[in-house]
Amino acid sequence: MIVQTPNGPHIMDFVCFLTFLTFIFVFGLIVWEKIPRMYLAIFGAVFVIALGVFDIQEAIDMVNWETIGFLLGMFLLIEILIEAGFFRWISLVLAQKLNYQPIKILLFFPLLAFGLSAFINSITVMVFLAVATLELSRLLKFDPVPVVVSEVVMSNIGGAATLVGDPPNVILGTMLGFNFNDFLIHNGPIAIAAGMAALGVSFLTNRKEFSKLHPHAKLEEIKNIDPSSQIKDRYLLRCGLIGMGAALVFLVGRPLFDKLGMPIYISTASLLPAFVILTFGGQRVYKHHFMRKIDAETIMFFIGLFMIIGALEKKFIIQMAVNFLGSLFKTPMGFVSSTFWGAGLTSALVDNVPLAMATVYIIKQSVASHIVPGAGIMVWATSLGVDLGGNLTPIGASANVVAYSSLEKEGIKIGWGRWLKLALPQGLAALLVSYAGIFLKLHFNFW
Repeated sequence: MIVQTPNGPHIMDFVCFLTFLTFIFVFGLIVWEKIPRMYLAIFGAVFVIALGVFDIQEAIDMVNWETIGFLLGMFLLIEILIEAGFFRWISLVLAQKLNYQPIKILLFFPLLAFGLSAFINSITVMVFLAVATLELSRLLKFDPVPVVVSEVVMSNIGGAATLVGDPPNVILGTMLGFNFNDFLIHNGPIAIAAGMAALGVSFLTNRKEFSKLHPHAKLEEIKNIDPSSQIKDRYLLRCGLIGMGAALVFLVGRPLFDKLGMPIYISTASLLPAFVILTFGGQRVYKHHFMRKIDAETIMFFIGLFMIIGALEKKFIIQMAVNFLGSLFKTPMGFVSSTFWGAGLTSALVDNVPLAMATVYIIKQSVASHIVPGAGIMVWATSLGVDLGGNLTPIGASANVVAYSSLEKEGIKIGWGRWLKLALPQGLAALLVSYAGIFLKLHFNFW
């Protein structure tokens, strides 16, 4: 099989075929869930290196170290706040505000995830919300899985609304010349409609389970708990809140810092405040050994997964999939539809960052060939497709992996079957609403 790439024709050779089989094999075993996924991801990464797809240095370059560094910093800040008792405190405060009603938690927390993720990286949002939801579920005795899954879905949808909400949007916007306001105007309304559709599905699916307070919730006992009494170490709390606040200021204020000649990377936004605390916090910080408590398995899983996905990108397998879908349709609506659904369904299985990068070439080629009237409609179709398609599986987006890992770390087994049962209807509802929005944009030439 021959695929046209930016560097000319590329033939699908035996190594390319083995790389694809490696991905299928590793992915299948991850779904099977009998072998720890960290080992599978590292095995797959080492195997594609052994195949000669790339050398060690290229493999290292395939890893998005911005994501890894950012995760490490956030994990450390979260551990500091956990040790201080912050999440148990905030869970009690939120429970009071929502009158201890699980049905309100089912609706409010995902809406919060949607709003925050439009301006803050969805990984940050889910690291925080997943822990807070788990703490609240222990107090009120409800199942946290439906709430966390809905939070993940809404977080990914909210991230699609703006240029800074999700990494694929950053890639598409910077490489094709679209700014923050462009995404807000064109993707924002569609994301809101898609979010309401997904939340509606979640409500209809889980309303019976969450309509009544659990009989063992011991409501009166919870009401008598003073939230401030849950703070175990006020010094750690101050350190953690200042560190988290600094990280959020760095993330939101990145454009301003760039103009001032002080570029802030996503990774340093969390690593800098975390290691300032760990380095200069004194014995009250040192004694907790926070580096030993971070979720190293999730970080190693990400590293291995980046390398495997990088191998698919290096051998143009992602490019082949997108090109094949595009070749089936020649009309503007057909081509846009193939891009939307192709990107959406593919992003459920592979990382959406290299997928967005691969699709940039398709967009440029489709505009140059006059298959579509302009790059805008393709950008909105691609960004909504890859951002929302990531909801469909536990590995479709970084926020999914973080939330899934947070639950497993606390001994709550979800499994792919239950994730798909909960997330698939919500994700498909959001995709269908978004597709309708793209259709209307193309029909009225508003792109």
